[in-house]
Amino acid sequence: MFPTDPDVSRWTILRQEPEFTIAQMILWFFVALTSLQVIMRYVFDAPLQWPEELTQILLVWMTFIAAVGLSRQGLHIRVEILENFLGPKGRNALEAVFNLLTIVFMLALMIGGWAMYEQLSFERTAALRWKLNMIYAVVPLSAAAMFAVHLWQLFGNLAAVFGTRRHGS
Repeated sequence: MFPTDPDVSRWTILRQEPEFTIAQMILWFFVALTSLQVIMRYVFDAPLQWPEELTQILLVWMTFIAAVGLSRQGLHIRVEILENFLGPKGRNALEAVFNLLTIVFMLALMIGGWAMYEQLSFERTAALRWKLNMIYAVVPLSAAAMFAVHLWQLFGNLAAVFGTRRHGS
């Protein structure tokens, strides 16, 4: 489903792809803040500190939120050459291995992200004075969401590989 499809309403896109909708809104805000900073710096010769800091924060959030959507739709970059030589069960087995490896990585990211969250609980940003742990909370949260997504996909892959044969199959 593409946002340019005239047959699809914006509400359908929002409901079916909330991660991309949120990431798109963050991107538009990011562009607006960057434009404000350019105008303030080069037109008025009075740069602001907080837009640069906020755009860095938005970039982190946008990246991790969109990563959840990419995981959910299976759109992460990968080498597909092996898949071209395998049949349906082989592709599902390979997908299961990829999903299992991703689950292990997401588990490590959740653990590391939580440790970072705890370590940054007393640190604040320079301009906005926001707590750093609240900014980087998106790391373990998105890792947990991607963990759940890949676990669900793994179950689907295993069901396809080890599923029972139906009559006529």
